[in-house]
Amino acid sequence: MPTIRLVYSSAAAGGMTYSTLVDIMSQAHTRNMAQGITGILCYGSGQFLQALEGERAAVTALYHRIAVDRRHDDCQLMSVDEIASRAFPEWTMKVVNWEDGDMARRRTMLQADTGSEVFAPSAMTATQASAFLMHLAELERELAGD
Repeated sequence: MPTIRLVYSSAAAGGMTYSTLVDIMSQAHTRNMAQGITGILCYGSGQFLQALEGERAAVTALYHRIAVDRRHDDCQLMSVDEIASRAFPEWTMKVVNWEDGDMARRRTMLQADTGSEVFAPSAMTATQASAFLMHLAELERELAGD
């Protein structure tokens, strides 16, 4: 079965906090590991931008669960691509809080990738979203010393 990378954006339904998101992602860690899914999720200003990688059937099933999850509004599929190798192999799901960390570097990176310093995934093109997530992963690895 082919390996794919799926990128989507959505808005958090009312009541979502970063702390709640971390709890949800902790639960998803076990399921993603069992399904061979890796990826990265950026959360900020009540919006999500996520890349999921893995076998087509597993990633597609997970995306369909996310799309109907009451905690997500306006779920938008941005891209699905077959990939030769994973961009996020070490993370069953890396969660990045846009509002924490090195904001100056993140804004510079976002500006270079999207032309905006405002984290607004629904306004990004698929190409911009993918580039941003790749660069965000590089920054997170650098900051972690990986």
